[in-house]
Amino acid sequence: MYTNEILSPASIEEALTLKDQYGSEIYPLAGGTDVLVMVRNKLGVWGDSPPLLNLNTIPNLNVIQETEDSIEIGPLVTHTQVLESPLVKKFIPTLTKAVSIIGSPQIRNLGTIIGNICRASPAADTLATLYSRETLIQVQTVNSLELVPINKFITGPGLIDIPKNGLVTKLVVPKLEGYQGDYISLRQRYALSIVVVSIAVEALLVKEESRIEDIRISLGAVAPTIVRATQTEHLLKSQLFTKELIEQAEGLIVEETKPITDIRSNKRYRKAMTGVLLGRILKSLLP
Repeated sequence: MYTNEILSPASIEEALTLKDQYGSEIYPLAGGTDVLVMVRNKLGVWGDSPPLLNLNTIPNLNVIQETEDSIEIGPLVTHTQVLESPLVKKFIPTLTKAVSIIGSPQIRNLGTIIGNICRASPAADTLATLYSRETLIQVQTVNSLELVPINKFITGPGLIDIPKNGLVTKLVVPKLEGYQGDYISLRQRYALSIVVVSIAVEALLVKEESRIEDIRISLGAVAPTIVRATQTEHLLKSQLFTKELIEQAEGLIVEETKPITDIRSNKRYRKAMTGVLLGRILKSLLP
């Protein structure tokens, strides 16, 4: 039985006032796919039945919109909305692919992408692409508004750096026009299972010169947070795009990755698969 008090503000200003009043004693509720399960089972802080701040009564928080250099995503935008968005398909196709394999249709219909970020799991499908895009998280309080880089916002498994009176009110994803990329994840089965290792790549190619102008590589489920493969990125940047270079990159990313062994996989397999998955994506981009 649910015994939590639910507060339903009519505006973002009212929500911020309530968050300022209650601080960490109140928890935001959007899709509820994680929060309500935790409440039901009295996991973590939920044994004390804290109040919930219901964001669903606030208008215009479920909007995806385009600006000159980014795509902005509101806190009530569901995975299904992201999956079906023409803007996301056009400017962030790797995110469309990542979202398509999250959970089940029921979970995607309810769960929100910002909720997925705030859950801060290193195995979350959305995060690798968002790290490669150097996404910004808009954190708002009654008296402040700040855009925080996602790698600074997420500090560890289930941990985010946000003021006690703060709410995430927007996701700002750079367009990276001209870039190509892909997202691949390995898991025990295709859906409704947790990622063993994942990789997102965004690359800017000068095809007439067969050269990699820029590249971003992010790895999931190999560290406490998503990590960028910076050494491998440095190897590939401004280089002629050849099969020999791909082989070097495959070897380097294996050495660069420092995963752990856990219940889902072991570090040896995870290390090996980072090279395999990177090779698959780079070969698919080879002119």
